[in-house]
Amino acid sequence: MQQNELLAIFEELAPTALAAPWDNSGLQIASERKEIKHIAVSLDPSLESVQTALNIEADLIYTHHPILLSPKYLNNLEDNYFKTVSLLIKNDISLYSAHTNLDSMPIAFWLADELNLIEREILEPTGTINEVKHGIGICGKLTKPLAKNEFMQKICSLIPHSRPFFQLGNLPDTIKSIAICGGSGSSLLEEAKNFGADCLITGDTKYHTALDLTQEVKPFAIIDVGHHSLEEEMMRRFCKILEQRLPELRITFIKSHDPFIQIME
Repeated sequence: MQQNELLAIFEELAPTALAAPWDNSGLQIASERKEIKHIAVSLDPSLESVQTALNIEADLIYTHHPILLSPKYLNNLEDNYFKTVSLLIKNDISLYSAHTNLDSMPIAFWLADELNLIEREILEPTGTINEVKHGIGICGKLTKPLAKNEFMQKICSLIPHSRPFFQLGNLPDTIKSIAICGGSGSSLLEEAKNFGADCLITGDTKYHTALDLTQEVKPFAIIDVGHHSLEEEMMRRFCKILEQRLPELRITFIKSHDPFIQIME
């Protein structure tokens, strides 16, 4: 497939118009390749992931996280960012990232699908495409309420994880409504409450946010599953979408590693 045709399909699958103003989504590193036969998909454009993509002879790398979110001088030859960009350019490999625009697409709500949530509402609208409302984070109701112990068991069984989950605040005895936001979603705490959620499943929660939750009278909790857990699974599933949309191409998923390493039980 011609690279320009492929980039148009990427835009169709996750329009950059839905990306946050501060975000850096879209083509990160260009290449002169005309034809693409093999796409590598990964959560992060780490040096390890890029090297793996080169080893399997991928022509283009598609990641969720962009290589840089803020300007940075690539003037240190020992810096991994420099090494990563250098590898891509030397090997004429394109890097494409879909960050908050992919967070705004249905694939980001895979856990809501697994939980069969109904009466769904977007927590943070980001735009409308073809009369369909898109946004980051979702809130919905369970078809059958769950006792909190049963709820936690279900969450732990559904979300692949490499480190413990944490409960911040107090869960009600019965869970009826759940808000979900991959990555750093604790900023949508008030939106989740306004939609009547009993809890918010997300990652990267600040200490004082957790502390404030312990002081609240009405039971409500954040279930912190870490930044990596929900988004690694999202990209694995998005890889399947690319396989269906682009059957003529080879699509390979490259696993990433949670940078938070558990060092003690």
